[in-house]
Amino acid sequence: MKNRFIVVYTVFAAAVFIFALSFFGFNLYKEYSTNLEKSDIRYTNLVNDIRTLSYNQAENNASYAQSIKKAVGDSAAYSFIQVKREGETVVFYPAGKLKEETVSKLTKSFSTSLTVNKQSVTVDCNLYLIRPDSIFYYARVSFLMILIITIITVIMIIYLNLVEETSSDVISLEENSEEETEEEILDDSEETVNISETEKVEEREKETEAPAPVIEPEKTENETEEKSAEVTPEEVKAIFAEPFTDDAVNETVEDAIPVDNPAPVEPAKLPVDEIKPAKTADNPSGLFDPATGIGWESYLLTRLNNEIERATASEIDISLFVIKVPDISMTSEVYKNICNYLAIQFQFKDLLFEYKDDSIVAIKISMNVDEALSLAEKLYTDICNIIDGKNCRIGITSRSIRMVTGERLLLEAEQSIEHSDASSPIIAFRVDSEKYRQMIEMN
Repeated sequence: MKNRFIVVYTVFAAAVFIFALSFFGFNLYKEYSTNLEKSDIRYTNLVNDIRTLSYNQAENNASYAQSIKKAVGDSAAYSFIQVKREGETVVFYPAGKLKEETVSKLTKSFSTSLTVNKQSVTVDCNLYLIRPDSIFYYARVSFLMILIITIITVIMIIYLNLVEETSSDVISLEENSEEETEEEILDDSEETVNISETEKVEEREKETEAPAPVIEPEKTENETEEKSAEVTPEEVKAIFAEPFTDDAVNETVEDAIPVDNPAPVEPAKLPVDEIKPAKTADNPSGLFDPATGIGWESYLLTRLNNEIERATASEIDISLFVIKVPDISMTSEVYKNICNYLAIQFQFKDLLFEYKDDSIVAIKISMNVDEALSLAEKLYTDICNIIDGKNCRIGITSRSIRMVTGERLLLEAEQSIEHSDASSPIIAFRVDSEKYRQMIEMN
């Protein structure tokens, strides 16, 4: 019966494992096949909606971007989507990622260029064939089924082992008791035989011998001492009637073992922990701020002066960007998305630093002012998409052929931002090389 139960349970557990894995694989394959067929229809409908919206609204504004977001619908179905009109990004998702970074075997890429009202509209997107949340859901269900049957199996194994141990103990006790009963029966039979034989011998002796006189046993010394040691009730009353003397008390006190009074134990003093300073911009811990992922402001000038010295020694140019986003808190998720995006654009996040309460400083090696202006236009467009069109300013300066310090470059970039406005959000500080060369020669 026991072996039959184990076989049945083993088959059941194996069936549950197979069902869990089949459930996971079948649902993912079904979703992949369905999305593979519907992805073309979804993208075609999206392009038609964008074409209609572009006819109705000729300008890139917030309402146009909001209408396109409604046409997109569930953004979780897209690993990447970007809509541009006349080279200006209207919708960009997800923030800080490029289209090439979202391409995989589980996505399908689409790209279309339209001309609406003599304006070029570009739609690029990657549609999920299997969405990550679907993978998570089916994997979680399969995992729970496997976990439950595993826990039941472990409990069954422990229970069967305990049952086997108890049954083996019972069998050993029964065997021992049977052996003991057999030995007792043999011993009893031998005693009965010996008793019967002794009784026969005694009867024969009684018949032949005369009765012997009865002799009382003599009292031993121990018995006499025990009788003399007995105390009568009258003696007890006399003993209690006598008063206790001081000598008896002194004897008891002298015989007592003296106990020294223990020394008073002083309470233990708890050590006071040292108060460690908080991790702030004035007292940074590590190279990067964990809240933003970029360098602390206190490291900015040291790194900037080192890079200027290297650029001067190698006779290459170096550009400095000061990106100001005054309406964004440095502890917000939007600010962190901006930092992640800039880390991708500048390739090295150790060249990005926090600056004041509303700015980010970026260092670009081997880049002149003209190239920096071209890069700043792209940065401005993408950052505005991330912050939903809020205020953003960019100031630029470069070393050119000068022997300058980091403090001078920071001052030039900040002065550039002060000269910017809504119509000119990007300002670059350009040096007159001829005048600078003449000034050096005069000095």
